[in-house]
Amino acid sequence: MIGSPTLIHCPENTLPGSHLSRRFGLLCWNVNKRRGSAVYRRLFERWRQEWSLELLCLQEARLQREAPFLLEGYACYASVNLRGTQHYYGVLNASASRPLDSQAFLSEGREGFLGPRKSFLLQYHRLESGATLLLLNVHGINFRENGQYDRELERMRALLAGHKGPMIVTGDFNGWNANRQRRLRRFAGALKLKRLDLSVGAVKHFFGHSLDLVLYRELDPRRIDVPLVADLSDHNPILVEFSETD
Repeated sequence: MIGSPTLIHCPENTLPGSHLSRRFGLLCWNVNKRRGSAVYRRLFERWRQEWSLELLCLQEARLQREAPFLLEGYACYASVNLRGTQHYYGVLNASASRPLDSQAFLSEGREGFLGPRKSFLLQYHRLESGATLLLLNVHGINFRENGQYDRELERMRALLAGHKGPMIVTGDFNGWNANRQRRLRRFAGALKLKRLDLSVGAVKHFFGHSLDLVLYRELDPRRIDVPLVADLSDHNPILVEFSETD
């Protein structure tokens, strides 16, 4: 465990581009600390072709120290909340363009009071139009009371409130009860974020509530899929193709 935010920049095998495409694919997936890089590499390569995958937002990612990201041509940053002798764990963003800025954060509360903190990662990306996209990848606090959950969301809202322009907030929010869902709706409303309709596939639910979300504004979702990958993680990946609004 670590007590302060740690931002990791993975070594780059080839240089990413300078901006995201006008239409770009996004992946959001809690990969559950799983191994099997060859399997993930094949999946990511396929989705890169099928979805023009330019943003990958992973939770519970497992990074080997000093190792490049699985795909060439991506900038890879992680906000780390756990580390072992050979690996880091946390939320990870990989992008086909180099971010303008990356900032790592840890939750103020701990899991179960004595457990680890959760992490989230804030980035800014240049779009093809010249606009700046704010991207936040979140792994929400889980085993704490609703009040602590609300304080974490309010902290994120305050960080995002000053941004004028396109925004994506995505991740595993652990919104497993009605109170948390109500707070998530209030959070999205305060930032004028729409909630992506994930009824198309098998997004993970608990007590009837979706845990994984994609919130967005000033972008148009063109395609959405939530494929089944039960053998890889207890969460299924969310794939969405966005385009800039006209």
